[in-house]
Amino acid sequence: MKTIEYFMVPGSPYTYFGHRRAIEIAARHGARLELKPFDLGGRVFPVSGGLPVGQRAPQRQAYRLVELARWSAHLG
Repeated sequence: MKTIEYFMVPGSPYTYFGHRRAIEIAARHGARLELKPFDLGGRVFPVSGGLPVGQRAPQRQAYRLVELARWSAHLG
């Protein structure tokens, strides 16, 4: 059986948007979905220079909300 490694951040709104679709893609292709949750804020951001949402500039926080609204509308 084919396996899809699904790297995801459990608390991310983008995981929320894409999770059902990932399950559907795996089913459509007869693959097993292997969940690989990871800690973006605690492990990746500190070594990559990224910041958690609450620590980003207000303009970036505002744009994130605009982008989330766009994706929400696009994905229904």
